[in-house]
Amino acid sequence: MQPSGRTASAMSGLSAPVLETLAHVAKELTVADGPWWLIGGAAAGLHGAEDGAIADVDIIMSPRDARKVLACLKVVPEQDGGTDLFRSEIFGRWSDPPLTVDLMGGMEVLTAGGWRRVEPATREPIRVGGQLVYTPSRAELIDILRLFGRPKDLARARRLSEAG
Repeated sequence: MQPSGRTASAMSGLSAPVLETLAHVAKELTVADGPWWLIGGAAAGLHGAEDGAIADVDIIMSPRDARKVLACLKVVPEQDGGTDLFRSEIFGRWSDPPLTVDLMGGMEVLTAGGWRRVEPATREPIRVGGQLVYTPSRAELIDILRLFGRPKDLARARRLSEAG
């Protein structure tokens, strides 16, 4: 039996393009064998704390699932998807939905102690367009955003803390 989850249409602050993109994501990621999560602005918005500045949708999953999903979407993984702060074993951009979707397999963030894998321990289902998407819990998402440490991530973490 699938979890019912909360319903995204009840969430405030998410634009029609974001909701449409999330519905596409939910439908296409059913091919993944393991867990996957929305992070970033879309996840914050689903938890009710976004400022409307969602430019893309970020998905993290295992490298194996990222390869499988990207192949099903006919998206060729990019050779160098990393930055000075983030890197992934597998990275691809899916541009068919209204917003670009960044799929990251084996995502890591650079911390004071070195590279650290981002693997949420929690997984909350949220229903979007009749499909389920998954985010870390609000508390864990706040921790992840703080770990990222960029101004936009810290602002999202602050809004999530204030909204909860």
